Amino acid sequence: MPSRDVDRALERLAAQAPASEPHAAPPPPHFRVGERLAAYSVPESPLTWPATVLALEERHAARFDHLADQLLAARQSRQIRVFLFTSCHRAEGRSTLVLTLARRLALRPLRTLLVDADLTGPMLAHWLGLKVRVGLDDVVEHQIAWNEALIETGGGRLALLPLRAPVARPREFLASPGWSLALARARREFELVLLDGGPLFAGLSAAALHRAADAAILVLHRGLTSDRARDRAVEVLEAGGVPLLGLAETFV
Repeated sequence: MPSRDVDRALERLAAQAPASEPHAAPPPPHFRVGERLAAYSVPESPLTWPATVLALEERHAARFDHLADQLLAARQSRQIRVFLFTSCHRAEGRSTLVLTLARRLALRPLRTLLVDADLTGPMLAHWLGLKVRVGLDDVVEHQIAWNEALIETGGGRLALLPLRAPVARPREFLASPGWSLALARARREFELVLLDGGPLFAGLSAAALHRAADAAILVLHRGLTSDRARDRAVEVLEAGGVPLLGLAETFV
């Protein structure tokens, strides 16, 4: 959608108008594709990053840089811009992995957007110490201005689009014009978009959210996810029309 059409559509819509920090830190991800990269230093951030994320980055920055390389390579060679991070179940280390990866991407000379798209259990804002007054749900459902919900960090290279509360009707939410416009604007303004999309087997129609993504990374905890569940998750992604970019194994 051309940028002027997105702006006009947004204008039309506007005119109508305490859980704990992420569970125990997973070991670094073993990402099954790819190559390597060098280390950097982290820019200042207004967010309160979880201790688990900071510890992982300090000890295993190279592995997260390796995963960042894969996303950038996919963007360059296959024009992939929106990446869905999902898992079979909760407590597999998905959000911890995404937050750590986002910090590493904030060191690159590009703009990255992290979206809390876990519609049934959003937690990114809580883990980052934010009290969110306006979130993605307000942008999509009530046509609140995009800039009211966007939280900039990482020296302008990383932004967060939080979800204020669980969505009452996830399928309707994802089928709405507000969601389509939000994703269109994300694609226009950011080089990379990371969707922390929640687990596949949590009650939401698995194919629904995937239509917004260009590719998926399946995060696995071998202690929780059997080979059968993993294979079923791959089938669900394929049925949703989203290529599986790779598997990121945590707690290994």
